[in-house]
Amino acid sequence: MRLFIAAIIAAGLCTVAPVCRAADTAAGLDLDTAVRMALEKSPLIGGAGAAADAAKAGVGKARSALYPTLGLQSGYSYLSDPTMFGTTPVWERSTVVNRVELQQLLYSGGQAQANVRRAEQGRVAAGHGLKAAQADVTATVAVAYFRARQASEMTAVHKASVRSLEASYDAAKKRHETGVATKTDVLRAEVALAGARADLISAENDSSVALAALRTAIGLPADTAISLASKADDEVPGPPRGDGLESRPEVAAAAASARAADEGVRAARASRLPTVALAADYYHEPSGAGFPRTSNTFLAGVVAKLNVFDGGLTRDSISEAEASARKAGQDLEAQKRNVEFEQRSAQLNLESAQARLDATATQVSSAEESLRALEAGYKEGITPLTDVLSGEAALTGARAGRLAAEYDVKIAEVNLLRAFGQTGALTAKGRN
Repeated sequence: MRLFIAAIIAAGLCTVAPVCRAADTAAGLDLDTAVRMALEKSPLIGGAGAAADAAKAGVGKARSALYPTLGLQSGYSYLSDPTMFGTTPVWERSTVVNRVELQQLLYSGGQAQANVRRAEQGRVAAGHGLKAAQADVTATVAVAYFRARQASEMTAVHKASVRSLEASYDAAKKRHETGVATKTDVLRAEVALAGARADLISAENDSSVALAALRTAIGLPADTAISLASKADDEVPGPPRGDGLESRPEVAAAAASARAADEGVRAARASRLPTVALAADYYHEPSGAGFPRTSNTFLAGVVAKLNVFDGGLTRDSISEAEASARKAGQDLEAQKRNVEFEQRSAQLNLESAQARLDATATQVSSAEESLRALEAGYKEGITPLTDVLSGEAALTGARAGRLAAEYDVKIAEVNLLRAFGQTGALTAKGRN
């Protein structure tokens, strides 16, 4: 009875708290689903999004210098012995002062405006940084997905090899029992079967590792159960179109950072100029001597400031900003060269992968036909078992080679899309 009551209480808690939910699962993944999940869950994208939010807040922070500031001030003081000037009190025993202050920047030599433009370019750079993170995650997940699918299909290849070798082993035993085959044939078949089973165990482990890598790339917790869809339309779109330099967010981010650095130089140089601000306040002294200022009075004026000497701080700040601007310009040029290299490398890698795939076009079918002929010859007693086992190994190797070539092409296509900044085409939404 107590167990029943405890179960009821636990069920009730599960309806209001997430702690009792079953472990998350990601079953039946295809490429589109895996990418969409990663775009939602990846901590890399979350971090880049936070950086973009911070940059957006930085724009508002910079713009605040252009707006007036309003402050309230209130204070109380107690003096043990009032101060008198003759018979006139200068400082009463108890004094209460309230003040409303208003300030408005009128002129800063363009420094405030330059800081706003710098912050705006920083926001643009952070926005492109977010896009770059999304592209990186998309490409990484796509590669991990295809490697996981390749590992899964490779496991199927090794399972087929084990089944075929089991049949050869059984055939060898039967032929030995009837006196047609020698004990050596049985032992050879047994050794080949043991090797195939070991290869299958390795393939299954590789598949598990590949799924774990995919789970990590998506950004799922380590205890999340994950599996692939049995059938999926995972064709990678055709060659990218357009100018890759213009479509790469890394280049756009570097360009925005260079513009921000240029605005930083303008802001630093403007610090040599005077600043002018409007200042006004309202003074209220409900308790006190009313000296040196009487209660309920307004004050308005203009304040000008000019930095005459600061020990070289302004000069060095300008030099620092100019050096940062030069670095940002060089970083932009380096980013462009890197993108050009990535694009050329991706094109060459795809051409190489496609050539390897073409070379395996008839390899599997030829190996299958050869094995059938060898098995038939063995049954007729005209082909030695060693040839059959060699044919089995050749077929497994051909299937593995073909499979590797197919997925090398897919991964090369993904990398080409990444190089040209068009990873959005890997999702169903991007393809439509």
